[in-house]
Amino acid sequence: MARKPPARVRAGLARMPRPYDRSPARVVPGVSMAAQRCIADFERVHGSPGAVGLAVAAWSKLVHGSRRHEPGSLGRADCPCCDDTVPRTLIEQALRHLPLRAARELRAVVRPLDAVFLDRVRPDPSVNDRQDWWTDLP
Repeated sequence: MARKPPARVRAGLARMPRPYDRSPARVVPGVSMAAQRCIADFERVHGSPGAVGLAVAAWSKLVHGSRRHEPGSLGRADCPCCDDTVPRTLIEQALRHLPLRAARELRAVVRPLDAVFLDRVRPDPSVNDRQDWWTDLP
């Protein structure tokens, strides 16, 4: 009776996932490891692993994407998949839930992006004192 080579037998079997099979969690550049751990704890409770890192990357891409943010360019309010303010909302949620030191480090990464964004939008005095100023900008 012919025998299959062990490699062919193992190829058909399901195997346990190995640590290197998982995609690495997205980290926020410019943030210490202690703050990364706090962010990972926040993500474990409020979202998925790497969500804050992806949100920072998406916010950076939006901010640096076009020369000027025109009225209506931040997505459509009636379509949640087209809403570009979701990354900034997640970042703000993380800033409010993180410990002070970790929030300070994350804020230091996000503050320059916010400054670039605010330089490119038309001024609107009605949103100056709002906590979620990025949602209703023109």
